[in-house]
Amino acid sequence: MNKQKLTGFIDKYSLGNNIESVPWVVKNNTISTDFVSEDRTLLGNTTLNNFELDDCEIGIYNTSQLQKMVAVLGNEVKIDLKKIEEKAISVYMSDNDVSLNYMLADLDIIPKAPKLKTLPDTTAEITIDNDFTTKFVRAKGALSESDNFTVQINESGGKVILGESDTNTNKIKINVKSHVLSTDGKLDPISFNANYLKEILVANRDHTEAKMEVCAGGLAILTFNNKDYTSKYYLVQTNV
Repeated sequence: MNKQKLTGFIDKYSLGNNIESVPWVVKNNTISTDFVSEDRTLLGNTTLNNFELDDCEIGIYNTSQLQKMVAVLGNEVKIDLKKIEEKAISVYMSDNDVSLNYMLADLDIIPKAPKLKTLPDTTAEITIDNDFTTKFVRAKGALSESDNFTVQINESGGKVILGESDTNTNKIKINVKSHVLSTDGKLDPISFNANYLKEILVANRDHTEAKMEVCAGGLAILTFNNKDYTSKYYLVQTNV
């Protein structure tokens, strides 16, 4: 398979090495993973289509180590499982000149992402396009110390604000394409983790369709799609 597809899958869940330990689930030539951040304010799922490997569920403990190893390989790689008594113990990858063996972890030590049984109603929806991605990533670079962003939507339009939105401090406001689904036509300011959003946007620059649903109940749901990948992220409201 093309190595770039595999590294794209890994980038979309590891998010700049914020997520290390995950289960990989391969079924019917599709690979997916459910993941949770260490502070449990970010949940997500990423799926890659057309992944040729035997059906399995395996534990990846140190994703950043795996990324460094995969980087040594060429553009086209073969992937297989090494097993003992039908139990997968490692992932074997190779190109024409290089091969690697990555040892798997017991699934019992991999953090399990909680299942969201019920979701709050969506209050507003924001379109995520390349223009917004570029502006937010640049804004985060300019205000690298700002850990939160705030979504604010009213009659005059929608804004994503990096920095403290209600104090006289350095801040950057980005106008966004948005619409409100609530009856009063506005969304009171609500804040989320800006570091996670930046990494999510960078990892999903190849999307063809994307949106952020914001729930006044304290959740932001980001969805990205293209012909190869589907990724969904849940950001929990932060207290600022």
